[in-house]
Amino acid sequence: LVSYGSPSSQTPAAPNIKAFVTFGSDGKLNGNVGCNSFSGDYKVDGNTITFGQVTSTLMACPDPIMQQESTVFITFSNPATFKIDGDTLTVTSADDKSGVVFERK
Repeated sequence: LVSYGSPSSQTPAAPNIKAFVTFGSDGKLNGNVGCNSFSGDYKVDGNTITFGQVTSTLMACPDPIMQQESTVFITFSNPATFKIDGDTLTVTSADDKSGVVFERK
């Protein structure tokens, strides 16, 4: 995770926190955004990605970790648009209110 928040004003991801998502070729995703592990399903159609129900563990963690986690889960809760630019993946909610940026490692 590189950044999160409003697409027009992203917040840098919490430093020294391993936050990632893996999209499998089988339509399954899993990851951890710094506190809770999560998994779910996804489907791609053009530049739209639709997420099935994303489930996660339920640990409480301090901010800003919980803020970045909340933004990822909000962004992944409804169909969203995505853009891949080199090693960077940007996912933006359909209402354009939340977004996340990941970089391939």
